[in-house]
Amino acid sequence: MDTLETMEEMADSWVWLKPALPELRMLGLPVLRHEYQRLFTEEECPARESAWSDQVMAGGTHNLLVLYRQAGIALQGRAPDSLAMQLIYAAWYLEQDLPNSPYGWRDLWEHLCGWVPQFARCLQEKAALEIYRALGQRLEELFTPCASGQ
Repeated sequence: MDTLETMEEMADSWVWLKPALPELRMLGLPVLRHEYQRLFTEEECPARESAWSDQVMAGGTHNLLVLYRQAGIALQGRAPDSLAMQLIYAAWYLEQDLPNSPYGWRDLWEHLCGWVPQFARCLQEKAALEIYRALGQRLEELFTPCASGQ
């Protein structure tokens, strides 16, 4: 129930999340977990860059591990090229003052824009639950503008 309560609190700020809540309340967290497994663990829509792009951020997994280590970020069981890890790194990067970094914020953002929209469309097409379709739509909205040069 903590997860559902947290999502309800988040929906106060993230309006795009609200339409998915009635379905979650009705179906419950076991269905949410099952859908998560199907989409991400069983690889229906892998949330890893290597599944969508030949060019992994920073030139590959080893370099990603170096970046994360330098930032003090632990994988906690996630793949180095997972969207979660790349977004954690992006959030860390934004909090830093790194004017001389060889991998600038714009490069990082444009790199994410190169593969996240494909992943987002997969979620919208293959997800059985509104929460994942809404997440896919939101990710596509956030990451498509820079991929199309807008």
